[in-house]
Amino acid sequence: MQRLSLDRAVLEVRDLDAMQRFCEEVLRLPRLVRSATGATFELGRDAGGNVQVMMLIAAETPSPPRRLTLEVSGEEFPATCAQLLAHGARLFESEGSAARGCAWRVLHCRMPEGHHLQVVAIDPSRCAPDSPQYAEHEGT
Repeated sequence: MQRLSLDRAVLEVRDLDAMQRFCEEVLRLPRLVRSATGATFELGRDAGGNVQVMMLIAAETPSPPRRLTLEVSGEEFPATCAQLLAHGARLFESEGSAARGCAWRVLHCRMPEGHHLQVVAIDPSRCAPDSPQYAEHEGT
């Protein structure tokens, strides 16, 4: 996994155990730390080698439902896709996109406590050849 787009990479959750199971069993994220009041998961490393994490904190008043977007590489997407589809995710794919490098593949699934997760990847092999319409705008 590469990147999690969040305004904050922390979720306050009512049921820490359920969210931890989702992160470990469904997302297959490595758990770095677990305590009675929280858990931290590794998402991956950025281009600079820094570890990116998601933190869960037990709270009586959980975070309101949020939409999280996790970006994965094209190579990681097939395995991630199979895993999430087995857990009820829906797959959306752009077909024949005329913009270069933009054939998006998006998985959407519900997480515990009402959160929504989108897993996205770009698959350039699925892009349409450059269209004349795109070429007209390229020079502007």
